[in-house]
Amino acid sequence: MNTKIIFFDIDGTIYKYNEGMPNDTLESIIKLKQKGHIPVLCTGRTKVMIYDEFLKPGFEYIIAGSGTYIQSKDNVDFFYKLDNDEVEHVADAFKRYGFSPVIEGRDNLFVEFENESRTPRGNKIIANYRKNIGDKCIDIGSNPFENVSKASGVFMPGCDMNGMIKEFSDDYSIINHNNDLLELVPKPYNKAKAIEKLIANLGISHENTYAFGDSFNDLEMLTYVKYGICMGNSDEELFQYTQYRTEDYNKFGITNALKRFNLI
Repeated sequence: MNTKIIFFDIDGTIYKYNEGMPNDTLESIIKLKQKGHIPVLCTGRTKVMIYDEFLKPGFEYIIAGSGTYIQSKDNVDFFYKLDNDEVEHVADAFKRYGFSPVIEGRDNLFVEFENESRTPRGNKIIANYRKNIGDKCIDIGSNPFENVSKASGVFMPGCDMNGMIKEFSDDYSIINHNNDLLELVPKPYNKAKAIEKLIANLGISHENTYAFGDSFNDLEMLTYVKYGICMGNSDEELFQYTQYRTEDYNKFGITNALKRFNLI
């Protein structure tokens, strides 16, 4: 069989907070595996932020942390770790520019449990992490940072995004997620670089690569693979960069596209 490999972003692509994963998406990814193809979870979330519900379709291959982590079945193929002094620098800068830092490790997530300046939306983001990660979500300052590969900051009133961009844009790719989170990913890592490594390891041709995404942290992935497919609910500007578009994540977008490409 001519094996295809299909990369799936999580948030806004196969899952949404408070809505979950559509049943048809779950069933379609299971069918992909039954057809002999390889579905891969490809996310900006670090490994600790991949909840069990995301793995229900049976993902055995994972790209996490925006390309800073690659897992094949039970083996970790690649992991990039920031120097601890640099992590301290980034965390302090988020505070200095008026953000509530979210320091994203492989094994733990470091956040401020309490911050009186956070908005209700910001508090909800942190509460969601604490609910889903449990004791792997750690209050900043109570334990040293370890195995950190990237970082984000929760927007707060009066925060200075331009200050963060000016200070860190040489060394990090910086993504604004709807004025909820400002994400810093160390250069040159991204989803596309990790995909390139994984398909080389698996011996799969670039001609047999597909990807689904919905936001600008998916841009490199969508433009690198042979068939990059935007969800209908994607950021509007993203559509200009890809040839293919499907329906919204909760309107059979994944299922319909997999059928159009004869993958299921």
